[in-house]
Amino acid sequence: MGEDNLCVVDIDIHKDKSIEEIDKIRQNLFDTLPPNVGLVKIAHGGLHIYCNRNYYRLPSNCNVKVAITDSFDIDVFAQMTKYTIENGQETKEIVQNRVVAPNTAIRKTKNNQRVTLKYEAINDRENASYLASLREILDKWNIDIEISYKDYAQQQHDRVYGVQIKDDGTIEQMNDELAQASVDGLKNLEIHNYPQPINMEVSLLSIFCGLYGISNESIRAEGLGNICKFNKLSANADKNYGQASSNGERKPNPWILTKILRYHNKDYYEQIIKPLLKKNYDAKKKEKQILINQTLIPNKIDLQDGFTLLENSSVAILVSDKNIMAALFHRSPRICPVPKTVPH
Repeated sequence: MGEDNLCVVDIDIHKDKSIEEIDKIRQNLFDTLPPNVGLVKIAHGGLHIYCNRNYYRLPSNCNVKVAITDSFDIDVFAQMTKYTIENGQETKEIVQNRVVAPNTAIRKTKNNQRVTLKYEAINDRENASYLASLREILDKWNIDIEISYKDYAQQQHDRVYGVQIKDDGTIEQMNDELAQASVDGLKNLEIHNYPQPINMEVSLLSIFCGLYGISNESIRAEGLGNICKFNKLSANADKNYGQASSNGERKPNPWILTKILRYHNKDYYEQIIKPLLKKNYDAKKKEKQILINQTLIPNKIDLQDGFTLLENSSVAILVSDKNIMAALFHRSPRICPVPKTVPH
C-alpha cells in the first residue's frame, strides 16, 4: 500500500451516551467491518478504523461529518498527494493528517483535574501491509462521498488557474477587475467566528485576510463595509469583530476570497470568478512568453556567404542520407565537410 493511500475512519461517539451504550454501539460497528482493518479504541470510547484508500477519490484529505447520527458522527482522514505548480513544472508531495497513534496516553486538564486519555489498539493491524479498502467500509454503511471522474478531472484542470504564487516566492497582487468581482460575490453568507477550514464554513478571519490583501483602497473599503451590510454574522463573530479585523490585517491574502466563493457561492464562482481566473492565467502566460522571447538571441546566417569545403576523413556516410547531412551542417554552418561515399 502506498503511503498516500493510508486512511483513517474516525467514529466519534457522542459523549452524552452511557458507557454501556458506547460499548454496544462500538460492538455493533465491529460486526459490520471486514476483518482486515486496524482498530483503535480512542478516548471517550470512539473508534479509529485504519484502512486503504485504494485511490478512492475523496473531496479532500480532511472530510468531517460525512455521516451524522443521533449517537455518533463519522469523519474520514487521509494522506493524499498534493500537486503544485512551480516554475511551470508540476510537483507533488504527500499531505499528511495527524491522528493520535495507537497505544498512546495523553494527559490533559479538565475541570481543574488531570485526566488521562488512552488510545488502545484492539487488533494490532493498524500497521498491516494489506488493509481493507475505504470503499468496502463505506459501502457497508451506504455512504458515498467520492467525487466523479468528471469532477476530479475538472479539479485537476482548474488547479493551474488558482496558483497565485510567483517564481520568487511572493504572492501575486490581485488585479482590480478580479478584486471587485470578489467583493461583489461576498453576499448572503453566514459568517462564523471560529476559523474552521474554508470548505466547511466562512470565518470572519478569512474574510478580513482576503479583504486586507486587496491593494485598491476603494475596493477594499467597499468590501469591509459590505461584511455586516450583506451577510449574517454569528453572535461570537459579532462579538469578536475588532479582534478578527486586527488579526486579518496582519495576514493579508486576497486570493482567499476566491476560495470562499468557490465553496460558498458556487454559481457565482463558476459564472464570474473562474473565467476571470482563467483570463488572469492566460495574461500571465502570455507575459512570460514575451519575456522568454526577448531573451532569445537570433543566430542569423548570411545566405550569400560562401562555404569553405574541407575534407573530413573521419566522416564516412552516404551522400543520400539527408538527416545526417543536415546534422553536420547544423553543427558547423560555415564549414561543410566533404563526405566520402561508402563503397558498395
